[in-house]
Amino acid sequence: MALSAVYSIPGYGDSGLVHRLSHNWALSSVYQVQTGFPLTVSVFGDTANAGTVLGENPIRANLTGQPIFGPATHTEAQWFNPLAFAAPPAFTFGDVGRNTVIGPGMQTLDFALAREFRLVERMKFQFRAEFFNALNKVNLGTPDRFVNTPQFGTITEASTPGRQIQLSARLSF
Repeated sequence: MALSAVYSIPGYGDSGLVHRLSHNWALSSVYQVQTGFPLTVSVFGDTANAGTVLGENPIRANLTGQPIFGPATHTEAQWFNPLAFAAPPAFTFGDVGRNTVIGPGMQTLDFALAREFRLVERMKFQFRAEFFNALNKVNLGTPDRFVNTPQFGTITEASTPGRQIQLSARLSF
């Protein structure tokens, strides 16, 4: 879901310095919220000697019977319970369903503040400040989904960068 808004900030005063500094400002924003993507817990490598299907490894993990999500999950150190899965024996396929785990969601707020100055009749100058991920929210990436790797169940990267600020100026004639 994405929400966006543009707001023309009203100026203050009828004349003078305050009026000149406070009018013609515009604030725009975009807020995005997204649920996590589903992922299938698999085995790294072709342990069943089955080959690949369209470049994708078809060997899934086995369920062990332990809960997939518990009280210590949904963190970057342990997104799901790694003890809920096990590698299947050699030359066999696992029993985990497709898209069993949902990864972390994402939230970002971007906004911009801009002002246009009329220099002469046909010339304008615009100043703009843009803030990407303005709240500096850490949006976690996808957890490692391969049961036979050391990082299994952990998240080692963010899906979006930290706050970024960009200033720009534009002269139109």
